[in-house]
Amino acid sequence: MKKLVFLGLMMWGFMEAHAIDLNGNFLSQSGELLFRFTADSLYVDIAQSHRNVSAFKMVKKHDSKKAATFNAFERYMKDGRETYREVLIKVTRLKSKKYLLEYFGKDKDREYNSNERYHIKPIDR
Repeated sequence: MKKLVFLGLMMWGFMEAHAIDLNGNFLSQSGELLFRFTADSLYVDIAQSHRNVSAFKMVKKHDSKKAATFNAFERYMKDGRETYREVLIKVTRLKSKKYLLEYFGKDKDREYNSNERYHIKPIDR
């Protein structure tokens, strides 16, 4: 029994060591948006002015070598007032330093889902 527990802990540690690492700053392929990952938050800024356009509070749902999925709560400004929505964020590693960030959400005041995709790469590593 002890050997099984030890083996299980080793396997879990092995999988964690290869999990996707998302701490730091990432720039969109177009250079317009800056994505800042810090612990359990994601901030989306306009890259030139560093003006924040959206903020997410994230809870990790699934993590693997190739992708990380988060349940998130987005806060953003709409018509001069703060608005919230629940979204699902998925970050997939495409190559060694290139990622695809996708998020899927539905606004309270809209009838359609928004699905957005960005190719991002780290800029401060």
